Amino acid sequence: MKRTFKLSTGVFGEGDPKIFAPIVGRTKEDVFKAAEVIAKTEADVVEWRGDWFDRVEDRDELLEVLQGIRGRIREKALLFTLRTVYEGGQLAVMKDTYYELNERAARSGYVDLVDVEAFREEERTSEEIRKLQSAGVHVIASFHNFDRTPDREELIRRLTRMQEMGADVAKIAVMPQSREDVMTLMEATMEADHSLDIPVVTMSMGRLGVLSRLAGTLTGSAMTFASVGEASAPGQIPIEQSILSAFVYEIEKQAAPFDTVRGLLFL
Repeated sequence: MKRTFKLSTGVFGEGDPKIFAPIVGRTKEDVFKAAEVIAKTEADVVEWRGDWFDRVEDRDELLEVLQGIRGRIREKALLFTLRTVYEGGQLAVMKDTYYELNERAARSGYVDLVDVEAFREEERTSEEIRKLQSAGVHVIASFHNFDRTPDREELIRRLTRMQEMGADVAKIAVMPQSREDVMTLMEATMEADHSLDIPVVTMSMGRLGVLSRLAGTLTGSAMTFASVGEASAPGQIPIEQSILSAFVYEIEKQAAPFDTVRGLLFL
């Protein structure tokens, strides 16, 4: 049975994929303005990409911004993410600083979820996940490859390893070089969704991988990212675009078979 968990906006890992909207502001004013805009959208979860913020390593500023976001996003859940340069992000810090900032955010009381890069220091990840969970947050273990898409077996191995580490959610984002890569990612997602106990989240980045961001209802991916303003990763779809709700609506209502998605890719 899938180990789901409750957020203020619904049960994660159950029903429709949750929509996450990232904030990528450089200044406090930019971050707060974005939070106010996202609060008025249909996003389920707000992701603060702290690695974009110029003063994220200032512990007091970190807490002040988290408090400000929390007060502006109303009932929406909040995910804190520090994406390092090692996985395509903006932040270059020592490992100890990375983990310390994550723990500080988790202990703040303002955050519902924290993202942890699972394979940056694999032998330490399980311990860090336990620390964050003990602070009362759910943990998304993640892996990103901005160059290529690993083969199906490797994708499933990494998702499985994240579950073994104790994560609440296993997430992978990869870059496709072909339509076949997109199918590889989506097929691995389906298999992992059936075999793992925790929710899985996957996406194929860039323009080529857009379909993977919309087909979570079919593949089992538990969430998708939609941009409000500047995107935090290649291929994110603006939340206001009708294609997002329209495509998901058709999938849900018609229960389109997986072969239909394959056909859309290989027209």
